[in-house]
Amino acid sequence: MDKTSSPIHTADLPWMPLEAGVSVRLLRLVGAERTLQLKVEPGVTIEPHAHGGEVHAFNLSGSRRLGNGAIAGPGAYVYEPAGNVDSWTCVGDEPVVVQITMSGALAYLDDRGKPKSVTDTPKLRALYLDWCAREGHEPVALGA
Repeated sequence: MDKTSSPIHTADLPWMPLEAGVSVRLLRLVGAERTLQLKVEPGVTIEPHAHGGEVHAFNLSGSRRLGNGAIAGPGAYVYEPAGNVDSWTCVGDEPVVVQITMSGALAYLDDRGKPKSVTDTPKLRALYLDWCAREGHEPVALGA
């Protein structure tokens, strides 16, 4: 028996705003793991954050300058181990869209390196379901 899930046509999904210049399409929310597409507008910097679990990030479009100065453009894959602290900026004239699978908590850090806000899969799921209900969207993310 074929146990393949139905495809999620990401191009048809709306972007859920997270903050100015940053939005997300949630694809899968299971246990501590989540898969999503993150869109960041040109010039926007993702502030320093610490990863509680591994991160697998694949650039679909646009480019981002990583904290080490490297440029991750379309087709680039970036792996981050659990405990990694990083920051990055969308560079160029088009938004960067990166597909990310990650687990564990994500803590945004203050100037002293202390957590100022933390998100995880259950918190993101609740935010997503609330946004879907408010905006009249049918939740499509697996595990929502």
